[in-house]
Amino acid sequence: MAAEFWLKKPYKQWSPDETQKMLTESPWATTLTLGGFQTRVADGADQAGYRGEMDTNPQISYTLRFASALPIREAQVRASELGAHYDSMKPEQKSAADANAAKFLAVAFPDRVIVTVTFHSDVGNFQSLLRTYWTEQSLAKLSMTTYLHTKTDKLSLTGFSAKDDTFQFVFPRPKDLRPDDKLGVEFVHPRINVIGEQRVFQEFSVKKMQVDGQPAF
Repeated sequence: MAAEFWLKKPYKQWSPDETQKMLTESPWATTLTLGGFQTRVADGADQAGYRGEMDTNPQISYTLRFASALPIREAQVRASELGAHYDSMKPEQKSAADANAAKFLAVAFPDRVIVTVTFHSDVGNFQSLLRTYWTEQSLAKLSMTTYLHTKTDKLSLTGFSAKDDTFQFVFPRPKDLRPDDKLGVEFVHPRINVIGEQRVFQEFSVKKMQVDGQPAF
């Protein structure tokens, strides 16, 4: 099989599509979709403020990323470069951008793993309800439902923050992982109208997360 793009070329050569793939569907990131069947289309008088938008199958998606993993941070840098038209910058502008990128990428996470989760709904009111819910959460509220799983350990949440449409989990860094192990992220999605409360559990392959022979997360 042909090597993946992140193995074949440095991040500064990643295309917009490749950069987006790294951030949404890669060994370090994935997008989950939750749905709920709506039995009626609400009208403007709905007390919950939900108009339905003629959608009988509303959805909510969560994009999970290992933000402490170098490939994800490289994709974030590349996305910023593409947005700023880095490839057409003058040499002095590139030098300044490169210096900032180097500082960002040099940050190490020897004792923790950071997972960011971005949520999105095709129903505007759902997005608002999600934003309210997650910004009201705290480490204390989530400590009994949010974990990082390995083959032998269930690591508890040590930090949480939320802003806009993204929240962040911090876990202790697992030790002694083997290539055939998996990392599982667990949290609880709240009930949002017709999309009920449910446990979210997503596994990532340690073997696929390797960079230069070492797991990167």
